[in-house]
Amino acid sequence: MQQGRSRAYPVLAIGVVAVSCAAVLIREADAPALVIAAYRLGLAAVPTGALALSTGGYRQPRDKLLLWPFLAGAFLALHFGFWIASLQQTSVTTSVVLVTTNPLFVGLASPFVLRERVSAAMWAGIAIAAVGAALMAAEDVGEGMGTLVGDLYALLGAMFGAGYLMMARLSRQQMPWVGYVGIVYPVAAVLLVLSVLVAGEPFTGYSVKTFVMLGLLALVPQLVGHSAISWALAYVPAALAAVAILGEPVGATILAAFVLKETPSGLEIAGALLVLAGVYRALRPKWVPVTGLG
Repeated sequence: MQQGRSRAYPVLAIGVVAVSCAAVLIREADAPALVIAAYRLGLAAVPTGALALSTGGYRQPRDKLLLWPFLAGAFLALHFGFWIASLQQTSVTTSVVLVTTNPLFVGLASPFVLRERVSAAMWAGIAIAAVGAALMAAEDVGEGMGTLVGDLYALLGAMFGAGYLMMARLSRQQMPWVGYVGIVYPVAAVLLVLSVLVAGEPFTGYSVKTFVMLGLLALVPQLVGHSAISWALAYVPAALAAVAILGEPVGATILAAFVLKETPSGLEIAGALLVLAGVYRALRPKWVPVTGLG
């Protein structure tokens, strides 16, 4: 267990770097939000589902444990559906910053859902990062109703992302990583495909560039990024993982500046520095999860 914990931090870091690419790839894909989300999870579900089948990852000691990964899949589908819609209506920086406010929701719910203590140092880190997030998003105030709707979608994405992290924490403490992703990704994919069908959006007719972006989205942020974070959640508390993911807005902002020519303002840069300071403050203290999860 101690060896797993020592590896969890670098794996978590790799996951955060990988998910930082998602916003730019989504903006470069010219397709409806639900279609992008369905392709992302659908393409990722094929190899993870096949791996779980081939290695016996679906065999679980208790049937009731399946509830957590199924709920995680539902939360993941909602998270991506709202967040990708947000990216199509507001700036990359604002959308990614707001969607990564999920530590606020995880921190509030963890003592009740996961029975994990949230220390004063963690709350200090969340507070510092939240101020940074507010600075980065401040310039969007007054930009119009479309931008405000995009901001709202990002916050809803944050709430569902928090639910996903908590269900992932419950799942990964009691089932192997292969079995977990082999359930979560297909469940999320099925729900998103059904949503696309209900919305009447087409799955075909997009440019070659868009399909390349969809493939990269499934490979890098999903299979590498989210899978790495899911693996680490067996060894670190959900609130700590959520705060680590606050590093994503910084990476996404840098990529957006180079790829999309969305140059951040001085206020956004100041906010990014505060986000990093909050991440560092929250990761410094030792975490002691409360036992008895079930």
